[in-house]
Amino acid sequence: MDFRLLFESTPSPYLVIGPDLVIVEVNPAYLAATAKKRAELVGTHIFTAFPDNPDLLTADGVRNLRRSLETVLATGQPDTMPIQRYDIPVGPDGAFEERHWSPVNTPVTGPDGDIRCILHRAEDVTELVAAHPPDERLERLEVDLFVRSRELKAANDRLAEAGAALRREHQAKDRFFAAVAHDLRTPLSALRAAAEVLSLDVAEHRALGVLDRQVAALTRMTDDLLDAGRVITGNLRVDPRPLDLREVVADAVGPPGLHGREVLVSVPDEPVVVLGDRVRLGQAVGNLLSNAVRYSSAGTPVRVGLVVAAGTAEVAVVDSGIGFDPALAEVLFQDFTRVADTRTGGLGLGLAIARGVVSAHGGTVTAHSDGAGTGARFALRLPLFG
Repeated sequence: MDFRLLFESTPSPYLVIGPDLVIVEVNPAYLAATAKKRAELVGTHIFTAFPDNPDLLTADGVRNLRRSLETVLATGQPDTMPIQRYDIPVGPDGAFEERHWSPVNTPVTGPDGDIRCILHRAEDVTELVAAHPPDERLERLEVDLFVRSRELKAANDRLAEAGAALRREHQAKDRFFAAVAHDLRTPLSALRAAAEVLSLDVAEHRALGVLDRQVAALTRMTDDLLDAGRVITGNLRVDPRPLDLREVVADAVGPPGLHGREVLVSVPDEPVVVLGDRVRLGQAVGNLLSNAVRYSSAGTPVRVGLVVAAGTAEVAVVDSGIGFDPALAEVLFQDFTRVADTRTGGLGLGLAIARGVVSAHGGTVTAHSDGAGTGARFALRLPLFG
């Protein structure tokens, strides 16, 4: 497409202004609207080409246009100005003629995101203004609307800055926990080795059992922190290969069940083949099962079902536990979240890791509950292979 031809043929008046506010290009419609020649404008500072009318004491065209252009350069966002009186010099004697314009200033950015120029469109609405004499009440409303729009824009700018600061703090937190988790692995390995040495001399001492359990718990938490960091930063690695999802479910449940809890498993008779990392998918299913056990009463079974439909394999983990508010379904997958019952153990990372693992395989994980005391259903879905 010939964009120069398009620019020259459009009936709307356009200027192309550089970041230094020097006119770079102008189309014929703008030349016709301002009674100017191209050589008079290109290469000239816009306010040199179009100064304020020196005979109009209330002239504010330069001030308002400058503010709009500087706003575009500062924010990278388009700026629409209210109808503006901006007289222009016309004729050989350079006499100023009353004109009213409806300007819009739009940034044009390059591949690096920097503003290369501003596209200034200014429609001449002088005849429209002349046909509708000023109404003091309407003018007040227009000014009030303009002021409110500026206030709203300023509030949005402050909100954007606060959001950016919050994201930076969140990223700093993620880096901190990843660093802590990495540094904890060395002393944990030393503790485990020391416990093994002690067991050779005092194998029956009760303190060794306590030490072993606590080191194992700390190791699990450390691994969760590391995996959560990989999920958040997009550095979680998977080694996808064709595998039978029934075997992943069986490994996650394990004999005779999970943590002594009865697990009722239902899987198809035929293989359910997906492309996935067996270890990582086992981790995801295991996290869903651990969550079901944690939030349901001892003695109640957990149900795991594997079904195939429309080219998708679904693993559903269902419990009859405390449930949750349906409005919080997505919140459950945020890191360090334990919405259902903050008194339970764990770091609140299991569901976030499960979703991250499944997302890395092109799948989804969702949660559903009808409310408190109604149990919960977590569904892991993956595309079938082949």
